[in-house]
Amino acid sequence: MKLAFVDVRYKKRVVLPQDFLDMLPQKVILFLNIQFHHQYADLKAQIEATGREVMTVRPKHAWHEGQILGCSVEEWMEGQDAFVYVGDGLFHPKAVLFANTQPMFIHDPKTGKSRTLTKQDIAQIEGSRKGAIATFYSSQHVGMLLTTKYGQARIEQALKLREKFPDKAFHFLLADVIDFSKLEDFPFIQCYVNTACPRIMDDNEKVPRPMVNISDLGIVW
Repeated sequence: MKLAFVDVRYKKRVVLPQDFLDMLPQKVILFLNIQFHHQYADLKAQIEATGREVMTVRPKHAWHEGQILGCSVEEWMEGQDAFVYVGDGLFHPKAVLFANTQPMFIHDPKTGKSRTLTKQDIAQIEGSRKGAIATFYSSQHVGMLLTTKYGQARIEQALKLREKFPDKAFHFLLADVIDFSKLEDFPFIQCYVNTACPRIMDDNEKVPRPMVNISDLGIVW
């Protein structure tokens, strides 16, 4: 199947409100999702006009500098005081918090509202993640969740994990869309390893057994 990726752009110019700019610390990393990314230079200049320093980084799965994806779970060691996200929703900015300790300042151009996210906002997911890692090491039967979706199929990495833990029995469950309700059909599985989008962890409460991302077990995405 041929694929075509088309950027959909937000047409209105985004102007950051003064009260939001006043909230920002001195040194920040700026992220935008794709529909706002064509305004990146303008938004960067708006922040820099206040005397603050704005750094730009590129997540490994992004097409553009400063673009953020839901799977942009990466640690950034650039000396930043915080992160800034201009866009709608919380799915994208939460990705940064999973691997970094600095707060995320958010402005939604569609609603005009601003807020700050911290590690506390993902505490429940982080707690479940740590518990799932411990369960994995004590489990004998492990279910490997695999997808055929473009950009998320990681069969080679799954095989590497099986080689890394030869004492465990790995059961490979392959689908296009992973249906959590179907996992009840495998009551013998003690722990699941997610090899698809790492943000499936946001829905860990829907999985009948503890679930861990393969990256948490030493296998690079």
